[in-house]
Amino acid sequence: MLLVSTPEQRARDQDRDAAISLVEAAWADGQIIEADRDKRVQELQRAHTLAEIDLLTRGLQATTPTYRTESVPVEPEEPVQPVDVVPPPPVPYGPATTSLADVSTSSVAGTARPSKALYVIPLVVVLLVVGVASVGVFLAVAGGGSDDQTAVAEPAGQVLTDEGYDDLVAAVEDEIGSTSVFDAVLYPSYAVVSLPVDATSSRESSYYWDGDDLRANNSKSTSSDPRFDLTLVDGAVLVDLVDQVRQLVDEPSTWYTIVRAPSADRAMVWAYASNEYGETAYLGATRDGTVVYDSTKH
Repeated sequence: MLLVSTPEQRARDQDRDAAISLVEAAWADGQIIEADRDKRVQELQRAHTLAEIDLLTRGLQATTPTYRTESVPVEPEEPVQPVDVVPPPPVPYGPATTSLADVSTSSVAGTARPSKALYVIPLVVVLLVVGVASVGVFLAVAGGGSDDQTAVAEPAGQVLTDEGYDDLVAAVEDEIGSTSVFDAVLYPSYAVVSLPVDATSSRESSYYWDGDDLRANNSKSTSSDPRFDLTLVDGAVLVDLVDQVRQLVDEPSTWYTIVRAPSADRAMVWAYASNEYGETAYLGATRDGTVVYDSTKH
């Protein structure tokens, strides 16, 4: 029989990591939106009890999670059955290509007359190649006036960069006349920042930043974080921390950073990375980039 601890017990790093993985998986499945995922991850990172973890993960699973204690023996569990996963659709590879040499050899060695398709298919391929080449020549001529024909336009809205962070700070100051916020979540191409609605209370309003325009997204709440000044953090620290955390996950597909007031261990910047398999890693660092928490070592 599996004995469980009471929710009032203090949460361990393993409990917080497991809950964060659950939230990331729920987001990947489409159960929650990114803004909800971000908030839950923030709260889980500083959860002190199992009751807090249960509250933050409630609704993301069928049953209430159980937590093992170090002091209570646990009987061996049955092996976990793999979850049914829908395989990706097969790539529509065609039949093996037959070369002209193969066609001539078979026509001599065999007694049957080769199919007309063996002659038609190579002809079609040749015509397609000629057509593509003609289009390429046309495009090259049309762009002949350009000094740099190999240049590729940079994607717009590069937010998770050193310059992108500076632009966000400037936009916040233009909006509220201050750079004091509750938190900021930065993705590669956009950011969500919680701005205070007045000078003293914990009321916040969520704003969306796309690299050019900062606008309210009609989401208001009460923050549990203290205010802090965005200018205390250098954008280069965010970029460096993201580079580090991406190295901790195999083939990462999603990454972002959270900036908030310093925690007990002085962590002010948190960087997360995950892949399509739900594997996640995150790092916590001080304002100068010193890593004080690594999820892969806990």
